[in-house]
Amino acid sequence: MRKVQTHSPSAEASDRGRAKYFHGREKILADFRDALWRAKHRDGGTTFLIQGAPGAGKTALLYKCGEVVKGLGWKTVDVNPRALWDSDELLYSLGLGKRPAVTEASAGVGVGFLVKAGVKSELPSRTTLEILRGGDEPLLLRLDEAQTLQKTVPPLPPDQYGIATGLLNVIHNGKLKRPVILIAAGLGPTTKAFGTLGISRFAKRCRVELGALGKEAERAVLHDWLTKDGNATGNTTAWIDAIAKETHGWPQHILSYVDPALDQLHADKGAMTADGLATVLEAGRALRTAYYRGRVEDFSTRQRRSFAKLFANVAYGGGLEFEDIMLSLAQDHGTEKAEKIFRRAEEKGIIIGKDGLYVVPIPPMHDWLVSNYARIQVKGISDRPLGQLRNVGGRDSGRGLER
Repeated sequence: MRKVQTHSPSAEASDRGRAKYFHGREKILADFRDALWRAKHRDGGTTFLIQGAPGAGKTALLYKCGEVVKGLGWKTVDVNPRALWDSDELLYSLGLGKRPAVTEASAGVGVGFLVKAGVKSELPSRTTLEILRGGDEPLLLRLDEAQTLQKTVPPLPPDQYGIATGLLNVIHNGKLKRPVILIAAGLGPTTKAFGTLGISRFAKRCRVELGALGKEAERAVLHDWLTKDGNATGNTTAWIDAIAKETHGWPQHILSYVDPALDQLHADKGAMTADGLATVLEAGRALRTAYYRGRVEDFSTRQRRSFAKLFANVAYGGGLEFEDIMLSLAQDHGTEKAEKIFRRAEEKGIIIGKDGLYVVPIPPMHDWLVSNYARIQVKGISDRPLGQLRNVGGRDSGRGLER
């Protein structure tokens, strides 16, 4: 057995994009198929929202939904937020034109920009709404990193804001006279981002709070990686059991351990030894920790300690109320900065809202944050408890609720 040192994820186990081995999420995919059927045969379309913490597999699920529509007569188109109001960007996404270079002077220009850029198109002067109304083919618009809508919307001029809200509402309410579904995935603030554009309510089973994989799905993913890519020989149970105890069904963590596992198996010609497993676990923990450091790199040590103090006596699965978090952050950093720190933590997926409370969504990250940055254990803020503790943990997916 040769010990292998792994320093960074390989191309084989990318943590972005489609999943090489996809298991689980059956209920979500069934709900998505139902939305497809209703869009085509009944209500014309809707918005299907996938929200979750970093590393939950949102992008992989987006790609899987794109595979689901293949063979059903649907066209899948990847869009970015700009395509909601910029006709040139939407035409480019639909394959109807070239993307013109965006300069500071032209950044706010939408309709007709193709003409100025010398790009020919049959639809150069139409709004985004008119462009989508110009066909009858069922259309799946796929929007990743949808939480960025919240950053994009405020600077928009009123006319472009009106175009974006108008288009979203027409899609959301199935009024395009063709089947169109906007499937969007993003971090915790995504629901609020859609709210800024007039979409605050979603159809039944069309809003998903993505969590960890179920145990069976997690084991199936690990088995596929070890046997198909690692060419593992013998019984994989011991390795899968040990890795699963550390990954908690979290797709990003699975990849953190898969990368060193593949390196070790290749070095040992598929042999699954105890020493090899120890090396894999050590390397996987290092990659997992590096991921956590990346999530908090925009926060000062003092700010990290503030969050660690908050969750020091909260077991994983327990949550804190918004008011208690804000009171503690205000005591540490002042009222004005507290709001900014909280929103940034939400954007980075360090905390997410669930069932009216806020939790650290990833079990080992909760432990890492507390063990590294909580200097003292605290029982409460001022004279009252740190919110009502509630077990909101669990595997696979749940349904998110607005605060």
